[in-house]
Amino acid sequence: MKANILIIDDEESIRFSFSRFLVAEGYNVITAKGYREALARMDEVEFKLILADIILDDGWGIDILQEVMWRNLKTSVIIMTAYPSTETTQDSFRMHAVDYLVKPLRQAALVTSINKAFQH
Repeated sequence: MKANILIIDDEESIRFSFSRFLVAEGYNVITAKGYREALARMDEVEFKLILADIILDDGWGIDILQEVMWRNLKTSVIIMTAYPSTETTQDSFRMHAVDYLVKPLRQAALVTSINKAFQH
């Protein structure tokens, strides 16, 4: 396996499709549908990369960035959203997100972003 990747999204179809694609690429993928579940996964496994949706049922993807900073993890974070805004873009990059992607995502854009994250 290349690396552990955590996908956090409240939409099951996104978790499933991203996971399926990334597993086929050789990554070890774990998913979480919300903020609390993501924190539990982060307690269990060390992740090289986290893909986090901004709007979650029980929190915000931006809070995942804060958690990575507080825990002093060497984890790259890519923020995803279907509802981009200047504020969330600025907050994401201020907290060291590697990328900020707007849904719907094409597979090629996801691959480019992941490659960028692993070179970070």
